[in-house]
Amino acid sequence: MKIVIGYESYHGNTRTMAYALERGARETGADTLIKNIRQIKPFDVKSADLIVIGTPTYHQKPPSNVRYFMKNFNALDLSDKRAFVLGSYEERGEAVEMVMEWFESRGATVIVPPIKVRGKATKADLESCAKKGAELATQ
Repeated sequence: MKIVIGYESYHGNTRTMAYALERGARETGADTLIKNIRQIKPFDVKSADLIVIGTPTYHQKPPSNVRYFMKNFNALDLSDKRAFVLGSYEERGEAVEMVMEWFESRGATVIVPPIKVRGKATKADLESCAKKGAELATQ
């Protein structure tokens, strides 16, 4: 299974969560690619079985780089893809749901529930991310 993980992170929280998920998937034998979301290319998305986006919530929405990704990849048909979203937040975490809705609008099968962590991820949160990565890689 090919898993592409794109993340944006202002303070390192969402990045840490994304890398924990990637580690869990990789340890089960998945072929993983993890990059800052600005570095994800259309070929990466087209070649993936599963697309994971890690997004913080910034002013009640995804940060500009995540919105840029959604705008630039809006023409892609993702109906043959599975998608998962994770993120950190300080207040309500609206960005995670916005990215999930975007994936649904592109036809992807969105895996629920997402992983949302308020503030800095704890060791238990990171273990949950790694476990989810392993689970996603074997579904």
